[in-house]
This record gives sequence, C-alpha cells and structure tokens, in this order.
Amino acid sequence: MVELTPLPEGTVRFPHEVIHQFTYSVFRAMEISDEHATLVADVLNSADLRGIRSHGAGRIPFFMVRIENGVINKNPNMVFSPGSDTTGVLDADGGLGIVASNLAMNEAMARADKHGCGFVSVKNSSHFGYCGYWSMKAMKNGYIGFSMTNGGRRGTATYGIDPLFGTNPFSVGIPGGPGGHDFHLDMATSIVAVGKIETALREGREVPKGWVPRSYGSPKLNERSILTHDVPVLPLGGEGMEGGGHKGYGLSLMVELLCSILSGGSLEDRIAGAAGEARPNTGHFFGAIKVEGFRDKASVFRQMAETFDVIRRSQKEPGQDQIFIHGEPEAIAEEENRRIGIPITPAVLEQIQSINEQLHLGFEI
Repeated sequence: MVELTPLPEGTVRFPHEVIHQFTYSVFRAMEISDEHATLVADVLNSADLRGIRSHGAGRIPFFMVRIENGVINKNPNMVFSPGSDTTGVLDADGGLGIVASNLAMNEAMARADKHGCGFVSVKNSSHFGYCGYWSMKAMKNGYIGFSMTNGGRRGTATYGIDPLFGTNPFSVGIPGGPGGHDFHLDMATSIVAVGKIETALREGREVPKGWVPRSYGSPKLNERSILTHDVPVLPLGGEGMEGGGHKGYGLSLMVELLCSILSGGSLEDRIAGAAGEARPNTGHFFGAIKVEGFRDKASVFRQMAETFDVIRRSQKEPGQDQIFIHGEPEAIAEEENRRIGIPITPAVLEQIQSINEQLHLGFEI
C-alpha cells in the first residue's frame, strides 16, 4: 500500500534511473550476477516508484546483512518439480527470493497459458520484495495474478504475544482490459507491514498505538536500521477478537499454510532464520488464471468497469471527493515519481551514502 504519511523534512528526490543503477551496483558489488542484480533493482525500484518506500531503497540493508552472513545462496541451483499440468513446487536452494519468485510466476503463467491456470509453491527461499510486484507481473500479462509469502518471528496469533509468523502479505491483480482500470490489492495480514514500522522509526515518528501489543514497550531499530526481531506485530484487526483480530490471524495462517505445507517448508525453521543469521527458509505461493477461462474477456472487462463506476458514484464521507479502487493510489504515485523523482528520506539517504562509501561505488549522492 502506498505510504500516506507526509514526507519528512530533508527528503530529496532522485531520478528513478539513478536509484535503480545504485541498487544494481550494490548487488553486483556483492557478487550477485548481472541478470539477478538487475531484477532485484527492478523490484526495489518499482516499490519506490509506486510510493511503497518501506520496500524500496530502504530495504537494501536487509538483503546485505543476509548476503554478508552467507545465509543467502548467491549461486543457487533452483529446481522446479511439476506435480500436475497446473501445479508444482520450486526449490529455491536458499537463493534470492526475488529470483525464485520470477521463475515461479513465469512457470505459473506458462501453465495457465496451456491449461487455463497455474499455481506454484516455493520453498527454501528468502524475502521476495513487495508482494504486489508479482501479482502485477501476471496481471500485466493478461492473467488474474495471485502472490503471497510467509516469514517468521514477526506476527502474533490472537491471544498470543510471541512473534511467530511473518507479516504474511498477499496480493491479487485482476486486469481491467484495454483502456480499463485494473484491480490490484496488496496487503499484509498483520495490522501493518514491518517496513511501515521501520519507515516510521527512521522518519522520527511515533509508532501508532495498536501496531504492537500493549504489553510490549517501544519498538527499536538495530544498527542496520532494521526492526529488531523481538517486536511482536499484531494481526489485522488488532488484539483479541473484539476488533476482528482473529480474522487477521486466520488470513495470516492461511498464507502460512499455502506457502509451507504445499512445498514442505517449516515454520520453526523460519522463526530460527528470521534475524538473518540462519537460512530464512521462506515460502511463497503464486497463481495465474486466464480470464477467458470463465467468460468472454470483453464481457468481464465491461462488467468490471460498470462495478467500479457504481462504487465511485456512491455517496462519500464529508470532505472526501473520491473513492479509490485498489491500485489507483499507487498508479498516481508512480506517475508523479517518474515525473519528479523518487523521494529518498533523510534516514534512507544516510544508509545509501554509507553503503556507497562502504562498497566504494563512487556515486555522487
């Protein structure tokens, strides 16, 4: 979801090409192949362009820690094992989750092209960037796209205070057809993504009440500007059941199961690897479905547009003049950020300058 908080004082905008080249150079300096470094830069750059700054350039140290610790395999042998015409499992061999996800979604789309739908579960992976990138990849190719990922040692169960799950996001993208509006939902099943907490702390803002249990103190960032892994994050709906926290917990567990039991990943392994000192053992789940597998595409797109029109014409709250469809705020942010540059906040700029010096990259930032 696009960041809605005002940019902090001292934020500087850079052409997105500059940040893309910097990100690429960081991963090349860490001995990631040219092809894979380009892909990682594409995903992180896309997040910044779409206003999701929690998963853009500010995420570089997260990857660096794990590459430096040797818990991400820089030269994996990823193997896909089909289970049927429409399903299969990709073993990422401990490699970059972004690389594994690209392979998995390509496989899901290839199977959808032949058989109407395709689903791929991934094991032995790592952080895959922002979830919406992968459903959008399918959506832009004309498919209904699904993407989700698990993690460890972040989210709590209802009535629990131990951080067990990841923020376990999922995303759905439905193409709107030529000249139409797409539907693109991208959300964490925790009450907030970890990156949002990190962004708030980096920008000197207080973490809102209801993001972590009341029994926990103030969240902190470590020396790499990453949220410490003892911070429990509440499920969507908050503490207890009164606000629907059990629903968020159920969604989180659904993502956990689809990303683990179908591929063979272990929650205990992810909890052990969450801090970046052991293999992350992350799992993902991807799907692609042909629109025309249900109805004539033109009819689907026409009804989609009609549905959105009904929503937009409905009565609005006082002071509000527009109701957005999911994905529209991010599209607006992307148009602006391509035109005037990606906003790099002071805390992230400091990180970039430090990395630039550490790796002797020679950028004038």
